[in-house]
Amino acid sequence: MAFLIIEKGNRGDIGKKFPLNERAALIGRGTDSQKPDIMILDEHVSRRHAEISFNNNYFLLRDLKSTNGTTLNGIRIEPEKLYRLQQDSIIGLAVFAGTEARVVLRFKESPTTATTRVVLTDEATPVTWLRIDAEKDEIYIDGKQIVVSRKEYDLILCLQSKAGKVCSKDEIIAKVYPEAVDIDGVSDAAIDQLLHRLRIKIEPDPTNPQRLISRRGFGYMLV
Repeated sequence: MAFLIIEKGNRGDIGKKFPLNERAALIGRGTDSQKPDIMILDEHVSRRHAEISFNNNYFLLRDLKSTNGTTLNGIRIEPEKLYRLQQDSIIGLAVFAGTEARVVLRFKESPTTATTRVVLTDEATPVTWLRIDAEKDEIYIDGKQIVVSRKEYDLILCLQSKAGKVCSKDEIIAKVYPEAVDIDGVSDAAIDQLLHRLRIKIEPDPTNPQRLISRRGFGYMLV
């Protein structure tokens, strides 16, 4: 189960919980003519402020060109772009220059929810938080470019080509270490260290991987 809880805002709003499902939920200020799914009382929140949708096994946040803006974990997001929500993600509404958000909502999701929703298909599943510019060899995470090594770049290409499906260590070696005479020449420790370095760059919390996950005895998967 996933839901939002209001932690800061109008006294009448604080503590309210709003369950989320696979139907898009509108966040906004309620009026006599409009009752959004997640209704906020603060007058600085737009009537159609933001939206939370569900796609590719994840909940996504989108600012609907609100007047006073939206933040995710303290960072202002761009209007009309999708941002993936993680456990305990903090959504801020009505953010004025140099001030904190007037309204704060926290996203909560059962730890098992995302895992049980992963569906493996014959094709790679689109990964909304990742963009690869193959012509420039550039990697963008949540819309921001990151600097990676050649091996890290080859690794994320390998994983992205099978996103949503398990990529075995043999497949990783073949794509990332083509110079190896045989697969036994690449140690498990070398692969683990490479995966660890990549997680530091792509995971919001590398100690609790949610994007590059391991399947013990099988390999690794980008989700």
